[in-house]
Amino acid sequence: MENITADGKIKTIRCVKATHEDFAKLVNLGKEAKKELEILVEKWGNIEHIKEMAQKDACHVIDQKENKTVLDIYIEMTKKAEQLYAYHNAYHVLMEEGVDELLMTIGISPDGYGYDFYELCLNN
Repeated sequence: MENITADGKIKTIRCVKATHEDFAKLVNLGKEAKKELEILVEKWGNIEHIKEMAQKDACHVIDQKENKTVLDIYIEMTKKAEQLYAYHNAYHVLMEEGVDELLMTIGISPDGYGYDFYELCLNN
């Protein structure tokens, strides 16, 4: 079994070589992005609030120190949210589809467990 490590862990999922380090890196990147987004939300409010402000007056400077406009903050928050989503999708492709395949071998459908392993990793 070439896709099983000496300690019995899966190292190859589908045709993509993904190591434990790859998964750990995605989790760490996701935790970083999530933390940065939470800081932005804590400082400026949720993204919908900033979007509404940007629609009213996108050029209004709300961060005097860094001379950032409402639009700058909205773009920064949107990019951070998209980055977090991209890490989630990458993790899903590398890990959860493999989990789905493993569960199918014991008769559990992919929809049967309804679990987001990446979200679990980010929260722990």
